[in-house]
Amino acid sequence: MKKFSKYFSFYFLFTINLSAQFGSQDSGGNLSPFQACYDVKFYDINLTIDLNEKAIGGSVIMRAVAVNDFNKILVDLDGRYQIDAVQSITKDKKEIDLKYSHDSNKVWINFSNTIKQGETFTTKITYAGIPRVAKKPPWDDGIILAKTKDGKDWVTLTCQGGGADIWLPCKDHPSDEPDSVSLHFTAPADLVLVSNGKFISSSDNSNGTKTWNWFVSTPINNYGVIFYLGPYKRIDYDYTSVTGEKFPFTVWVLPESYDKAKEHAPQFLTHMRVMEELIGPYPFRADKYAVVEAPHLGMEQQTAIAYGYGWKNHPQFAFDWLHHHEFSHEWWGNLATCKDWSDFWIHEGLGTYMQPLYLEKVFGKDEYFRYMKSIKHFSNKTPMAPRGEKTSGESYSNDIYYKGAWIVHTLRYYLGDEIFFKVLRRWAYPTEEMEKIRDGRQCRLATTDELLEIAEKISGKKLDWFFEVYLRHASLPKLNVIQGQNKVELNWETENNLPFTLPVEVKFAGKILRVEMKDGKGEFDLPHGNEFIVDPGGWILMNTSK
Repeated sequence: MKKFSKYFSFYFLFTINLSAQFGSQDSGGNLSPFQACYDVKFYDINLTIDLNEKAIGGSVIMRAVAVNDFNKILVDLDGRYQIDAVQSITKDKKEIDLKYSHDSNKVWINFSNTIKQGETFTTKITYAGIPRVAKKPPWDDGIILAKTKDGKDWVTLTCQGGGADIWLPCKDHPSDEPDSVSLHFTAPADLVLVSNGKFISSSDNSNGTKTWNWFVSTPINNYGVIFYLGPYKRIDYDYTSVTGEKFPFTVWVLPESYDKAKEHAPQFLTHMRVMEELIGPYPFRADKYAVVEAPHLGMEQQTAIAYGYGWKNHPQFAFDWLHHHEFSHEWWGNLATCKDWSDFWIHEGLGTYMQPLYLEKVFGKDEYFRYMKSIKHFSNKTPMAPRGEKTSGESYSNDIYYKGAWIVHTLRYYLGDEIFFKVLRRWAYPTEEMEKIRDGRQCRLATTDELLEIAEKISGKKLDWFFEVYLRHASLPKLNVIQGQNKVELNWETENNLPFTLPVEVKFAGKILRVEMKDGKGEFDLPHGNEFIVDPGGWILMNTSK
């Protein structure tokens, strides 16, 4: 086993080598018919973390419903693990051994009888092994075995790219989330274990270990399931949601970070308040909100955000952008989860756009535009939302962050603030009634087409041309400007001559004129001797090359 390399400190989340994949595994892609045949409802995870052996072992129970008849299913699990048994659990709790094979990170499970459509079935996989070690977390998958300054163990893992099958037997595809998860971890008794959902209990064992029990009462994506193990201290806050409900709000820190975190973390309450005001109540009020200091930069683990930015603000903006970005995923990623990785931009583009919106709300519009300018660089090599099923590695790029945010920024310009903010809120919660729900029904699998439908319904405008050019194709629309003696002609040039009718603002003689672009063309009179500026507000995402 290679020794864990020291924690890599990254100055900006997005200045990574994007040519690298998430690790040796990849999540999602074409869904096998042997996985499409069942719908996961519940996982019961019961694992022991052995720090001496750098190993984990135990069992995972999966309860699911048959979508159609079958007698064979497929479950994902890294080939590093040794499976001791695969069993079916009957209604009267009997455990019956099943035939299985484990090859190429796939577990094929054979049932002795046909499972009928609509039937609930339960399997239990008992296994153990040494997990892969993450070399450059969070963009490389695996366990992270770090040490605190005083030599205490500090352990977690990352698996957004490769999926939870790097440590759990599961259906590794974004299109299927369990409705709830029960989590039980046994670990050294001198450490604290934090996980998703509600804290249920802990109990000391007679062998120097302690068992921690947590429960997630709402749907959760596979890569959002997590544990953190370390000598944590807690900072608790009183927070009342915009709904009037109180829920636990905790920051878990290492002892060496306690004073710094206590001074820094109160801004997280403002992050929560502004986000709730912009796009609706915190989705997981039934469980909790927590920030957990982690030995990597950050990740959006549901109700237990991984944070490793050092309790400091952005070097150019007066807020902790790292916390805010990961926190934004509680809505974009955890509440609304992309049904396929081809819609990954919904997580990252919308999540990124919440940072300038926060700055606007707290510090004013100048800070909003300054932030937008700071992220204005894209590759435009692949479509933001390609049609068809994709893996996480195929979909991941710098553009899903920055370009995704800029597309939403331009949509705001086109729709106007009043309509746009209604659209944004309904992208998070499609109905006002859903904002009140906290039992898990508020969570959903989202797609680009669904966002288009919502935006058209609320705005009363056809927007397929906007989504087609910006999201389904790679290149940016180009605005051609032809200046005559007393007139200026404008026309949009797009990939494959796609229709594009985005109006263009121009400024001259101290006034701003909005030029309509019917059929992609428009013009305006320009008195002789006047200079003009196209898009003076900096709203339009377009190709600016000559």
